[in-house]
Amino acid sequence: MIRPLLVVLIGLLCVSPSFVEAADVQKTNSQKLYMHYMPWFETPYSLGANNWGWHWTMNTQNPNNITYDANYPDGKKRDIASHYYPLIGPYDSSDPDVIEYHLLLMKLSGVDGVLIDWYGVQGTNGDITSLLNSSNALIEKMDDFGMEFAVVMEDRFSANISQAEANVAYLRDNYFNNSQYIRLGSGDDPLLMSFGPITFQQEWQWTQILAQAGEDVNFLPLWYESGDAGVNADGEYSWVYEDESLDNYASHLSNFYQYRAPNLGVAAGSAFPGFDDFYTEGGAGGGYFNIPHDDGQTLATTLNLAGQYASEVDFLQLVTWNDFGEGTIFEPTVETGYDYLLQLQDYSGTPYGQDELELVHALYLARKEYAGNTEKQNSLDEVASLLAALDIDGAQALLNIVNGLALEGDLDGDGFVGLNDLDIVLNNWNQVVVPFGDTRADPSGDGFVGLDDLDVVLNNWNAGTPPTVAAPEPGSGLALLLLGVSGLSGRLRTR
Repeated sequence: MIRPLLVVLIGLLCVSPSFVEAADVQKTNSQKLYMHYMPWFETPYSLGANNWGWHWTMNTQNPNNITYDANYPDGKKRDIASHYYPLIGPYDSSDPDVIEYHLLLMKLSGVDGVLIDWYGVQGTNGDITSLLNSSNALIEKMDDFGMEFAVVMEDRFSANISQAEANVAYLRDNYFNNSQYIRLGSGDDPLLMSFGPITFQQEWQWTQILAQAGEDVNFLPLWYESGDAGVNADGEYSWVYEDESLDNYASHLSNFYQYRAPNLGVAAGSAFPGFDDFYTEGGAGGGYFNIPHDDGQTLATTLNLAGQYASEVDFLQLVTWNDFGEGTIFEPTVETGYDYLLQLQDYSGTPYGQDELELVHALYLARKEYAGNTEKQNSLDEVASLLAALDIDGAQALLNIVNGLALEGDLDGDGFVGLNDLDIVLNNWNQVVVPFGDTRADPSGDGFVGLDDLDVVLNNWNAGTPPTVAAPEPGSGLALLLLGVSGLSGRLRTR
């Protein structure tokens, strides 16, 4: 048999620990795309018992009421305060599996970062602590996936200037020093946006509040609101709006791009799929205007405008990832599928499509299916890492192994046990697979890459259907040396 020869050759191999780093998505459209994100969803995951947060219930809905329907996640449709239903079901914003799912979907759609709807550390809203915890849980994952972030501050919940100052001081001490925080312009100043201003509408107030930043910031209020901050405002950003009787959301955007943006120091555009709020049904007020999603045409219109006037804006804000209450949702839903992310992929010019998005969804489902299984969760950590590094084939192959869909010994998932699979073992030889090595290299499942894993490959050598390629391209010179051994192995197996 060939194992003795392999053992000798393995002695020649010297492998250092391998770390997989997040890679930048290559896009043909250089425009920066930032996704507005709501971190405010709570479920029994964080609240315990059968308790759900207001953003899933408003004042009329009860997610504990379930209709059994095969078209919904797990065959269950819960009563939630939205006209749209998440493809993964109603979720908790602090759930790390949800954060991973969201960030990977954004990344593979060409989104460069997240603009967090941010409530600060002091304010009048009762759930400020959970909002901060969920925001920080999201921020902790930014570097893992190579994503940027900034905040859109909600000043309406600051009761006084001292609370607003405390919030900016927190940004200074905890966010502005993060390497993933978005900075703009020649001064490389941190981006700080305001959803308003609403509470503070005088220049002197913002002079006092922003002094807590400890450095100059790029401060952007909402469109046509920069006067409230006076000289402190560096520009403005557009939002979703229309006069209901005129159906003129596109005109509002076009006017901003043509007549307002060129006169601003910093300008941000916006694109959105529609606006279809649940406030009336949810007993939370009379609601606002309605902008139909129109089978994706509204998003197409707003993206086309953003492209047409790209030279007039510094970045494009996507409104929003997950405001289910207002129906401005890029996140995949039962009703819209992946359609809006596919439009983003086309707009940004990424090389990815629905297959990659479905792979991220499959990773999320595996996270939930194997909850509590440490070994499988470690492997799924590597799947996520491979996706962040844009190794799509490697991620798919490893997920197949985790899900028990791969041929034994087929470590790269190509349906054939051969040199590429041997190469994966050899390149991780003598490594503890978590956190250093490639978990695919440990088919024996003992956490260490050694002879037991080699046996799995050799005992299944040549199994499956050879891929239709001219020659393998292994990453190890040693595997090339073993090309002759593969022929010997085939003869030994057939004798």
